[in-house]
Amino acid sequence: MAATLVTGGSYLLELGTGFDAQAFELDVSTLNGTQVLDGDGEDFQDITEYVNNINISRGRKQVLDAFGAGTMIVSMDQTNNERQLDAFNTSSIYYNTSTDQPGLGPLRPIRLSRNGEYLFTGKVTSYRQRYVLGGQTQYTVAAADDIYTLAQAELPETATSVQTSSARLSAVLALVPYTGTTSITGTPTATLGAYTIAQDTNANSYVNRINQAEQGRIFVSRAGVLTFQPRIGATLAAVTVTFNDTGTGTKYDNLGVEFDQQAITNSATVTIESGGTPQTSTDAASIAEYFKQSLSINDSLLSSNAQALTLSDYLLDPIPEPRFTSMSSTFAALTDAQKTALATIEIGGSVTLTKTFPNGTPIAVTQTLAIEGIDHNINVASGHRVTLYTSQTVVLNAFVLNDITYGTLDEQNALT
Repeated sequence: MAATLVTGGSYLLELGTGFDAQAFELDVSTLNGTQVLDGDGEDFQDITEYVNNINISRGRKQVLDAFGAGTMIVSMDQTNNERQLDAFNTSSIYYNTSTDQPGLGPLRPIRLSRNGEYLFTGKVTSYRQRYVLGGQTQYTVAAADDIYTLAQAELPETATSVQTSSARLSAVLALVPYTGTTSITGTPTATLGAYTIAQDTNANSYVNRINQAEQGRIFVSRAGVLTFQPRIGATLAAVTVTFNDTGTGTKYDNLGVEFDQQAITNSATVTIESGGTPQTSTDAASIAEYFKQSLSINDSLLSSNAQALTLSDYLLDPIPEPRFTSMSSTFAALTDAQKTALATIEIGGSVTLTKTFPNGTPIAVTQTLAIEGIDHNINVASGHRVTLYTSQTVVLNAFVLNDITYGTLDEQNALT
């Protein structure tokens, strides 16, 4: 049964048991009984009532960071005379009697939803319990999304052809083999070279190299879909949440600003894996003012020197500017509609954020931002808080023929 947080909504945490109680088992099930040959898939059990705190972290903090597995940490407890969650309890409803294994074990599927919308879907990576004599038994469940699965897989030696980054990713997933749902861009920027994949190459490390060449985003969505987005730049993605401190939009109570020399890149060098020469792009004015701040990729999967040069140009970020890089909002301050929009926001989505000031110039700053990472902290006592990690982006409008505003081709209106 889902639990309702007064300031959050209705939450449901479900753990896979590792078996299907409705499936027909030879020499066990009876004919004309309730069990069926194909069952209905793996059973999930509601364990929401035991939860104290849930922390979810997905995506990345900075644009140049590699994407790792999204994670969820769940803290729970029971009184010592309750043992439904106890891994030693063979009479627990979660125990898999057909395999004689605890149902709450490693790699069991786990999912969290709010008002019917998933916030996280993944697999248990560890399940720990602590008996506190005279107190409560404490449980900690750690989970990760399917990037974790890729990180455990090794690829066979494989010859490749010249192909787009999307086609290469699909080929690698087939080698794993990856059986989950995918959403892979059909219009990538990068074309990768015909370089042989070495025996026992880590699958996720290679996937990160594909994204390094594309400079897009590869992540698992909140609903468990492995997603590959093209090179980051101007986007047609509509703004889904408008944040401000004026009372007319979604409220925030914490805002991070980056204005750092370490964010500068005024010399970028990209060298393809085989047969190429280093391709370097520089910004002389930035180097003169801020010294050389270099970025180098020595084994790019890109197929040609020309593509390597395009990428090195793309990687230049020569002039530091103050940027909104993170913001945090608590559901206690939001309307129901605002809570839902914020809870379901996804990596790669677009938002706007406005900060106003009592004095100085300008009196307000507004930036359009892309979502790079999302954290959720859900606490039974204090409610639900979301933190977003952002990068700057430009949202384009679709070109509309004969429209006075959207019918002019410029840097803000684009043919689709």
